[in-house]
Amino acid sequence: MNLNINLDDATLVKNIQENNDENSLKILVDRHSPLCHSLYKKYTAPMVASGVYVKDVIDQKDYIVYKSAISFDPCKKSKFSTWLYNQVRYQCLNCMNENGHYITLEADKLNYLIEKNTVIPKEYKNINEYISNIIESCSDKRVKKIFKLRYLSASNKKMAWNKIAKKLNISTQTAINIHNKTVKLLKNKIQSKNSFDKI
Repeated sequence: MNLNINLDDATLVKNIQENNDENSLKILVDRHSPLCHSLYKKYTAPMVASGVYVKDVIDQKDYIVYKSAISFDPCKKSKFSTWLYNQVRYQCLNCMNENGHYITLEADKLNYLIEKNTVIPKEYKNINEYISNIIESCSDKRVKKIFKLRYLSASNKKMAWNKIAKKLNISTQTAINIHNKTVKLLKNKIQSKNSFDKI
């Protein structure tokens, strides 16, 4: 069957949503594969550092395009390419969060560091080790305890702020404030490329 490669994304997505049209999906996959691969390339180093087998992630590309087409809502006035970009990005971040060996920040904060194309000083193996060393250097010793409790609990789930506060004998708001101040420090580190400021 002849593929009409001139159809716009909105029409292709509609064909997939309404008729599960394989030809439209093939066009969409071919058209947006470069976007997907550019994102996979950007996230390769942090994924490897987090123990993710990158080939398995890349092998899901066509399925991610399909899922993105099915879930795309044209009424939100955004482009399909923007929606797909975010879905691929979340795919990478979720894989890292599930496989992280070190401290894993929430997806949006981890993504900030990656999107900035962070240059990791050569004495560190990866971004997680770099983050860990900055946290270790903080003069407020509660920082290390908060990050350890929040991200490295035995259950592999993020500990609730009120539980962290109770363990450190501080208020919940104080625990959150210390955490957020440290995240701000991390962001400043990435931008300034200075090492080991004290909180």
